[in-house]
Amino acid sequence: MRVDGPGTWRSWMSSMNKAATMSMVGSSLGRLQGSPTLPRQSTHLAGRRTMARMRRILVSILLAALATTAVGSYVQARRINADSDPGWVEDAGPPQMVVGTPLLSVRRTPSWLSGPVTEARLFERLTDVAELPSAPPQTCLAVYRNGEPILSEQAEVPLVPSSLMKIVTAAVILETAGSEATFATEAFVRSADLNSASGGVLTGDIFLVGRGDPVLSTLSYIRRFPEPMAHTDFTDLAVQASASLRDRGIARIEGRVLADESRFPEAERDYSGQIVQPSNQPIWKQSYVNSNQVGPLSALLLNDGYVSFPASADYAGRRQNVRATDPALHAAQVLDGLIESRGVLVSAPAGKGTAPARSELFSLGSVESPPMSEIVARMLRYSDNTTAEMLLKDIGRRFSGSARADAVTDVHDVLERLLGIPTTGIVIADGSGLSLHNRLTCDLITRLLLRAGPDSPLVTGLAVVGESGTLRECEAEPQASDETATPATADAGAATGDAADGPVWAKSGTLNDVSAIAGVTVARNGDVLTFALISNREGLIFDLGFCNDLQRGLISAAAGHPYGPSSADALLHPKPARAPVVDTGAANGQ
Repeated sequence: MRVDGPGTWRSWMSSMNKAATMSMVGSSLGRLQGSPTLPRQSTHLAGRRTMARMRRILVSILLAALATTAVGSYVQARRINADSDPGWVEDAGPPQMVVGTPLLSVRRTPSWLSGPVTEARLFERLTDVAELPSAPPQTCLAVYRNGEPILSEQAEVPLVPSSLMKIVTAAVILETAGSEATFATEAFVRSADLNSASGGVLTGDIFLVGRGDPVLSTLSYIRRFPEPMAHTDFTDLAVQASASLRDRGIARIEGRVLADESRFPEAERDYSGQIVQPSNQPIWKQSYVNSNQVGPLSALLLNDGYVSFPASADYAGRRQNVRATDPALHAAQVLDGLIESRGVLVSAPAGKGTAPARSELFSLGSVESPPMSEIVARMLRYSDNTTAEMLLKDIGRRFSGSARADAVTDVHDVLERLLGIPTTGIVIADGSGLSLHNRLTCDLITRLLLRAGPDSPLVTGLAVVGESGTLRECEAEPQASDETATPATADAGAATGDAADGPVWAKSGTLNDVSAIAGVTVARNGDVLTFALISNREGLIFDLGFCNDLQRGLISAAAGHPYGPSSADALLHPKPARAPVVDTGAANGQ
């Protein structure tokens, strides 16, 4: 085999990867419900194994070349004086400068030699994930390196995505609202009522107007979480409102606190009662509501819509949350109590109502949410279903309407019109991914992440594997000893440890019949790897469990890149020339 230079190696490796990728594209799979499952083809597996053997042969050849450079490096490193090297020739004097890296050193491995090694090894590791026995036939997998596909298996087959739907919701709200957008919750009285107040009494109502803030919370609710959570402090609104009234000499309200939730349709507290045809199945299972997988929805939502809650916010404690029958009314009742505790009496019980036109109102106070980027991060990192559904309604409100049916249509339109993402076969039924009617492809998910980029709020808002959110306890699998390792890469690992590899940002998804993972990592050589995997099978999660071998396998394959030496690795660059060390004999007392 003749090799003319770097271009030939890259072209040959590229053609190998493309051929392997084409051989792995299986028959399209039916949807999770309805269509029969198609078996994988034996020729498909045989072809992939043949390509794997070819890659191993190539790796062996390249390893021989690398071993030669390593041996040469070792020999030269041992040639330090006449005692250690009988062939040493005494010089008339030391040179002015000494080359820091021997010519036959692995540090001088050219990129055209090291590149194919790491590319082939990455492809092999990813293929191993696709061929895991636990991967059901209804599995899609897409992996990109620096925006170029390196593995695509059934990547355009629509499957039930579970919580990967939140990546779609996040991408669309960031595109339409912007990363700095905020939500405001405000308290008003009529200007006329304020002007006519006398004797410390204001006759009229306080209007509490909600504008869809999904993270409006009291401190007692938010402090239960083990990690800091983006939130809007509802108590601060009561502080402002009561201070504004007292500053005007008002100590009593002859009226009520009225909750205005008119921004969103009041009838849509959840979607368990909405039936999809022709399946005649609800958008959500009733069990999701009963187990508090998602809170009741309202444009005026406090504490995720819960009236009471346990001291712990863990998964087990979620079932102890008590849902508000009317979330907006509950918020008004809480504000009533907070205002009264600060010295302003409200004579009548809280109620519901619609505020007059803004021109007729005087603001007692307002609280603004964190920026959209932080709200999106809370949704993605902690798989917050309630926040996802609130953001879906806000997307709809910006276009046709905040009802679910309108909002999901708007998401389709935004994906096609603004993002240029084809939605053929895509079904969007909600914003959180709880619905089994949702259908996404691995290709769509990776394209959204690619478009955003590793420094975007979409990607940095994801959980960090092994560090935060829902993936805090999901560590990447330790990599087995890699036959492509070299002395230089061993030195690199020893010098930098785990810090050499960047974080893996990822979103997992789990339902009874679904296991999914998608994310991004930046390798130590600067390569950006973007990946998505979705698996569907009835009862799948009972066999695989959470943070299963499919998810960990893909995370580990991406996190381990690059395999073997990389000329882009700073620790593999040739060392700079240095001044020689001259033995003056002082150490021996001479």
